[in-house]
Amino acid sequence: MATNRQLPLFGARPKAKVCFFDLRSGKNTAAFSAYTPKAVMFFAEKYGVPVVADPAKLAAFDVVLFSLHCFRDFYRVARVAHYKRPGQQWVAGGNACVTPTGVAWIMDYIWIGDCRASFPRILAGEREMPGMYDPRHPDRVIRYIDEDIDPEPLTSSEIEMSKGCPRRCLFCIHPWRHRYQEAPQAAVEAFIREQKGKGVGLVSNSSDDVSYYADVADVLTASGKTDMIVSNAVQGLTEGVVKQRKREMLLGVEGMSERLRWIVNKPIPRDVLREKIDLCLRHGRQVRTVYQFNLPGEEAHDFDELEADVRYFQRTHAKGSWAVPFIPNQPSAHTPFQWVVPRYSDEMNRRLTAFRESLFGTNKTGIALYSPQPLGAAKWFAQIIAEWIPITPAVADAVEKIPPRLGVPEMVQALDALGVSLPPAFLKRDRDTVFPWSNIITTGDDADKWKRFAGMERKLAGARFPGPLPTAPEIAA
Repeated sequence: MATNRQLPLFGARPKAKVCFFDLRSGKNTAAFSAYTPKAVMFFAEKYGVPVVADPAKLAAFDVVLFSLHCFRDFYRVARVAHYKRPGQQWVAGGNACVTPTGVAWIMDYIWIGDCRASFPRILAGEREMPGMYDPRHPDRVIRYIDEDIDPEPLTSSEIEMSKGCPRRCLFCIHPWRHRYQEAPQAAVEAFIREQKGKGVGLVSNSSDDVSYYADVADVLTASGKTDMIVSNAVQGLTEGVVKQRKREMLLGVEGMSERLRWIVNKPIPRDVLREKIDLCLRHGRQVRTVYQFNLPGEEAHDFDELEADVRYFQRTHAKGSWAVPFIPNQPSAHTPFQWVVPRYSDEMNRRLTAFRESLFGTNKTGIALYSPQPLGAAKWFAQIIAEWIPITPAVADAVEKIPPRLGVPEMVQALDALGVSLPPAFLKRDRDTVFPWSNIITTGDDADKWKRFAGMERKLAGARFPGPLPTAPEIAA
């Protein structure tokens, strides 16, 4: 394993051999990312860059490009780090690079932000660009490159319909990283009509938020095609959209109760949620409602509200299927939640497991009801520390040795005993905390993020839940 911090980027070497390395051997594990592995393959073909899946073959190249979509990819990089040869340069980009600390130890350059328009310059070897992070200068301020949305297709079957998000959910990076943009309606509709297959991919964080999506759904129906990449904001779901969809309806609910959704600025009224789930099930559609557990302020009665909703649909529906996955909350960088001290333990996981088993284990109704196994505490912890410390092979090995049945402070202590120390701010955060990503500037304003975090803290301190929730897409902090 070797790094070379003295060489200029490969543009000074016109005959440099360049490749993309596919960390996941082509498996798409980021289905709702604008740059899925499939899109990266398409991107590489467009610019004539070979894609390599076997790390043993990397030695033949002078420059290796990585597209890192999630923090699990940081660990994948650690497992292939020993394949880096002297003089070779590794360059990373992708969604996860908005917090580059985890891979800065091995990468020679890291691109922060969108790169569709910038990629030819990156490929040409330019390094003095606003979005190019140089690990030799870790404190240099880098502004996230938020490019204008491109009306050209992402792949032969996918087009980006929107990026960013018009909402302000406190835990989600999308509204704080990108300004909200929509692709030209005419370009999206032309793309649909030009497709030969029945399935097309219309990429967005939430199709319901796209101002012209109802028209697009009509074009899909008239063309005999189906949107294959779908997520919904719940409130905007219509009967026409449900009829058009033939696949699973993904609904990002997040909070198990109306009160929790009010706390995290995800204003979905309970009656509206029931109405939309009912709409999907009446038409025999598969429904997947994603919930976060371990949100700030979560209490036992929040589980009770979700259980009541599940029992209601068990009584009232005899067809359709409903998946209820639970995801442990992960305080994310560049969001108001970056000031939330992480908490999770195996005890919390056991409480959730008991809840799932009581609710889904004896399903005897017509509706098919199931709940995938949630992520365990140790694996969740491995993901959140990737924002904070370099994920070297030694760190990756240490993380695997963390006992699974621990709370967060105990996991921090276990890592410390293995020679891996986290910054004190990991467990104690305030307005003046300097994060490892504080020099990465995104679209969202830090003062606004803090204001909204402080508003959530006031709610947790005793502000009375007004209920029922308003239906507007925004709740003032």
